[in-house]
Amino acid sequence: MPLMLRRFPAISLLCLSLALPLSTTSHAAPAYEVPRTTDLRADGRLARERNLPLLIMFSQDGCGYCDQVREKFLEPMRKSGEYTDKVIMRIIKVDRFADIRDFDGRMREPDEIAARYQASVTPTVVFVDYRGHQLAERVLGITTPAFYGGELDDAIDVALQHLRPLNVSLQ
Repeated sequence: MPLMLRRFPAISLLCLSLALPLSTTSHAAPAYEVPRTTDLRADGRLARERNLPLLIMFSQDGCGYCDQVREKFLEPMRKSGEYTDKVIMRIIKVDRFADIRDFDGRMREPDEIAARYQASVTPTVVFVDYRGHQLAERVLGITTPAFYGGELDDAIDVALQHLRPLNVSLQ
């Protein structure tokens, strides 16, 4: 032990107490980062409680378009706070081998879930209810970045309309 730390144990405790928060928070994901899901059943419960659609992006490592959708659209949408009461966002990596708990509680491979939603291209974004039923047209790939945000917004609005139909009263 260095001489200074032996003579001044309070300094060593202070250094340790200052270093621990840095080491634990440096690896924490930003609050606006779209989480990868491991449990669609739990995500479905949250969607039901909040009466919100689930946006699920099917992605894979090395997919530049997936990175673009996540970094230029989904993460800024989450960061803005404007979508908190509109949609719950999750990512499924189709090239991972870890099983995901499906809406019915069964463990399934990510590519099996992707096949159900015809997500053979990445990125594919689907909009589903708490049971996994599709609510809006899926968004395949990314063709024109200038219009992509509008496509997402339109699909979110359609999904919300399915969950929260307008009460039209006849007078």
